[in-house]
Amino acid sequence: MPDQAPRLSVPPQGIRAGDLILRLPVLDDVDALLPAFGDPELREAGNLPAFGRTELAASLGELPALAESGRLLPLAAVEAASGEVIGAGILHHLDAERKIVEIGYFVFPAARGRGAATTIARTLAEHAFSVGVERVAAYVNVGNRASERVLERAGFTREGVIRSMPKPDGRRVDKTLFSLLPGE
Repeated sequence: MPDQAPRLSVPPQGIRAGDLILRLPVLDDVDALLPAFGDPELREAGNLPAFGRTELAASLGELPALAESGRLLPLAAVEAASGEVIGAGILHHLDAERKIVEIGYFVFPAARGRGAATTIARTLAEHAFSVGVERVAAYVNVGNRASERVLERAGFTREGVIRSMPKPDGRRVDKTLFSLLPGE
């Protein structure tokens, strides 16, 4: 593992994980990703802002600076064979000093039930370890059993409930914390 502080980055070709590729989103992905930002259920589970097409497209230009700061590195989850965007994975809130990062993910309903969310979560964690992270955390809204099962299948350990975590809309909710360490 690198001795220096970890930084959020991804190879230009993305990260291949079986039939999926996690890569930086591009303008051509906006229409495919947009439903997640307009769907109240996905927004709630994924902690996503209520972006419209204009905001989502404009945010692409901010991604290099957000990744450099360690705040956010969103990746489109794309089927390798078809190029279809089926969801996304996010590395965010990097604490470079303590070598901790958080992950997030979502899969569109049509792509669920095939292990894609588990693949995304595990791939994000393994990539984080490859850049020097020592702990990967995932926060799930209390009661979101589907997401809890994803993390369990990806090898994460349930640690407990963290109370009063912030949401993009200013609300605060309780979340279940899961973590994964290198070698687990």
